[in-house]
Formats: sequence, structure tokens, C-alpha cells
Amino acid sequence: MDYLINFLLLGLLYFLYFYKRWKKATKQEFFLKTFMYLYIVMVLFVTIMPFHPPTGAMNRIILNEGNLTPFRDLRMHYNGAVRGIFLNILMMMPFGFMYPLVKKRGVLSTIIMSFLFSLAIEGSQLLSAWWGSPTSRIFDVTDLITNTFGGFVGYVGYLFFRPIRKVLNNRMQI
Repeated sequence: MDYLINFLLLGLLYFLYFYKRWKKATKQEFFLKTFMYLYIVMVLFVTIMPFHPPTGAMNRIILNEGNLTPFRDLRMHYNGAVRGIFLNILMMMPFGFMYPLVKKRGVLSTIIMSFLFSLAIEGSQLLSAWWGSPTSRIFDVTDLITNTFGGFVGYVGYLFFRPIRKVLNNRMQI
């Protein structure tokens, strides 16, 4: 039920705010922005949903809820560490690919926005642990690094796709 409420709120946000702003754009821009919104919603689904308001019970040992040592899990040979790194990179590749399409920005801006998006997710996970959310997750600095790298890899994919996109746009205009 919590997920349903979260998706309804995100859908309401889309239709009351973003749809009104984006429907004035070209069909291609509208599709790209809507697709990126849906992608972000799915990332939120796998990283921080369901959203829970603070319960009033504060976790006094919040720093024990996070990993501040880069690649600690990998160095300690924890089961699933390589898989987690791979999945974080894969999760953020679409962001690095779509962000320059939507915002017409370069590599540095894409890397910074990938980092900020990841920081928002990790910060939300840290806050949910602090306020005693029943579905709190663990803050991990490795996730910040691998998510940001995933955004960069997505941008590299965008660079490879850009010449193909120009050819396709030129053919569609003929």
C-alpha cells in the first residue's frame, strides 16, 4: 500500500507540475523529459521507496548505519560487493545518457548532476536511518562513486549515439 501511495503522489506531481510545463515543448522533448521522469521514479523505487515520514524515534548511532570507507565491501570480500558495484553503475548509465539529451549539457555538468542525484539518494537513505524509518537503507560512499561513474559511462554512450542521432534526424526531415 505504501508503494501505491508513493507512486500516486509522484504521478500527481508529474501531472500537476511537469506535464503542464512540458506539454508546450516539441513531441521529442516532451517524450525525453517524460521518459527521464519515469526513469527517475524507477530509481527512487529501487533505492528509497517507500517514503516514510519521520516517526519521532531518532537513531543516535547514525554513523554506524553508513559506510564512509570507499570500496570497503569489495576489499573485505563481502558477498555481493562486485554485483552491487556493477548494478550501481548500470542504474546510473541511463541518467548520464539522457541528461545531456534533455538539458543540452556537457560532460562536467552531467558528472556533477549524476553525483548530486546520487547524493540526494544516499542522503535520503541516511535520513531515513536517522529518523527510524521501518524501511531505512544504508548510506554508502561507494554508491556515490559508482553511481557518478555510471553517469559518466552513460555520457560516453551518449557521445557514441550523438552522430547516429544526427543522421536519423536529417533523414526524418527529408
